[in-house]
Amino acid sequence: MDRNTVHLYEALGVPKTATQDEIKKAYRRLALRYHPDKVNVAEVPDHETRFRDIAAAYEVLSDPKKRQVYDKYGMMGVQMAGTEIGAQLIEIESLLCSLFLAASVIFVLAIIFFSFLTVRIDGKVNWNYSIVFIPLWILDAILAFMVISQLLRPVESDDDDDEDHEDNEDGASRGGSQDERKAQKLKEKKSAKVRGGLFSLFIVALLTAFQVLIVKRANDTSSISGPTIFAPYFVLEAILLLSSLLYTFVALKVARQAEVTGKSKLKIVFSSLWWNVIRIAQAVLIMLRIDDKITCSWSVVFIPLYLVGIKYLLQIVIGYRTFSQMQNLEMKQQGQSLMVAGGVAFVIVGSLSYALIGLLAARLDGHAYAVSRVLIPVFIVLSILLCCSGCCLPCLLLASSAGEDDEMERDGSQIRLVSSNLRIENGNLSSASGTSSASTRRFGRRSNNTSSQS
Repeated sequence: MDRNTVHLYEALGVPKTATQDEIKKAYRRLALRYHPDKVNVAEVPDHETRFRDIAAAYEVLSDPKKRQVYDKYGMMGVQMAGTEIGAQLIEIESLLCSLFLAASVIFVLAIIFFSFLTVRIDGKVNWNYSIVFIPLWILDAILAFMVISQLLRPVESDDDDDEDHEDNEDGASRGGSQDERKAQKLKEKKSAKVRGGLFSLFIVALLTAFQVLIVKRANDTSSISGPTIFAPYFVLEAILLLSSLLYTFVALKVARQAEVTGKSKLKIVFSSLWWNVIRIAQAVLIMLRIDDKITCSWSVVFIPLYLVGIKYLLQIVIGYRTFSQMQNLEMKQQGQSLMVAGGVAFVIVGSLSYALIGLLAARLDGHAYAVSRVLIPVFIVLSILLCCSGCCLPCLLLASSAGEDDEMERDGSQIRLVSSNLRIENGNLSSASGTSSASTRRFGRRSNNTSSQS
């Protein structure tokens, strides 16, 4: 999408901070200067183009809504804002930019946190662990602020659903029932928003409490026990497990009505609950190991993480065999290519992940590995992710929209020129007969008549 948000202002010769009166005065002055009936063609051969650009600029900048869209998205945004697809594309692009920014902030804070953790554990500094966790405190504050700001934002009423019922209701009764329906929907939306916001704040509070307990235990290993540290985490896992169980119950109920086989039902249960079981098992093993309830090697404690890798590896192998047995050649090749790409990604991510797990287990078992070496895979992954979210993906987004801009510019070559029958009277456009005032024309768009003639 074209990001030039000053071209129209330059066409009128005004700054971006110009008021509506200043824009109107500049338009009238330039329109009088370059109108086909007022200009000397020999002196200004491109007067039609100049006049068209001036009119197009005034059309956008004189409308506050169009001007707001132009200041944010450029001319492409103005041209697309009038369509449903265009509005959705603008919203999607805005959402993607916000996601890229949020991801970049998270990755930067993560890199800072692991850097602090490295120098603290290696004894380079003697900071309190509350200082080491400052990046995570910042992240918690950002999350809390986002949730609270979303809660405080007013709920807007949706009138689209009500329009479908207006034609089927009588005048007097229609107004009352429509108002009641709107009020009820607005009340339900407010209630749902409050519940979702409070639940999100509760999750943020649990994560913050978990971090506080970790800091307290890291500063004094005898201060609190493992179950106390993991209490907030287990509350969070209980909530997630409950939601997974509800989903599994609904899925099994639907499967029972569809009369699926017992094997398919087992697949539903496994796919819904396996990740919850892995996380809880891993947390329990870590909790028992830090309290010395079990004295096995840390490589044994991390067995649930090894099972995750085995699961994904088997999934890739089974998927490849399934696609290999397909009769449709095109689907077979596409599926195999997808599984090969997944296998390559698994090898890369798995190598970094399990190198980290192995080094971390060795360090915790007492081997003299510097934490800076142990966390090398973490820094590699975070650096790649930061590069993607802060540079590569935004550049790809802009590059993909640049092609659309070029196409729009080519389409804009077939334009509707200003009629020479228009006159300037008292700074306003009017017809040659003086019987009608000129309506603003939508320049810069493709003319269907012109394109059909060409």
